[in-house]
Amino acid sequence: MTVCDINLIATRRAQKQRTIAVMRCAVYSLIAVLVAVALLYARMWMATRLVEGQIAVVEGELANPTLADAVERIRFLETNIADYGPRVGLLEKVHDSEQAWIDILQSLSLSIPKGVWVSQMTCRRGDQEQTLTFRGSAYNQRDIGQFMMLVEDLDWSTPPRLGFTQANVNLQGRAVVDFEVTVPLNKVIGSDLQ
Repeated sequence: MTVCDINLIATRRAQKQRTIAVMRCAVYSLIAVLVAVALLYARMWMATRLVEGQIAVVEGELANPTLADAVERIRFLETNIADYGPRVGLLEKVHDSEQAWIDILQSLSLSIPKGVWVSQMTCRRGDQEQTLTFRGSAYNQRDIGQFMMLVEDLDWSTPPRLGFTQANVNLQGRAVVDFEVTVPLNKVIGSDLQ
């Protein structure tokens, strides 16, 4: 069965209205897209102007002579740090080495018994070892042994070695024992100074 539409005018009118509605929708959509593009362009233009203003402010600050002087001083200091850095490191090591010697002398002065006089101290340093040699006099051998035992207990020393003892008479006519004691250090002082 076929349907025959008698009212052709209404059908054509409905098609025309649908076409007009689609055209209106397309025109309104086109207008909306154009407005969106215009707004996006305006926003981008404003952002560009804002960034250009910030760039101008930064360029103005960079052109400030005070900042240029500060930058030049920083560059000067960086080059000096590179030049003097190793020297400063060496001086710090020397300072630490000096402190180690001060500690040795302080602890040594507390370890010398009453009957012992140290008249000479020499230091010998090799690549792997360092020794202190003490020469002096004592009233008797026992005082020398006590001195060696006290020195052996110090943090910086290893067991001392007796080089020699010799009986002698001092300027006042009293009998004394001259001695030589060598004390190896447990660590070479100043070995990192290069």
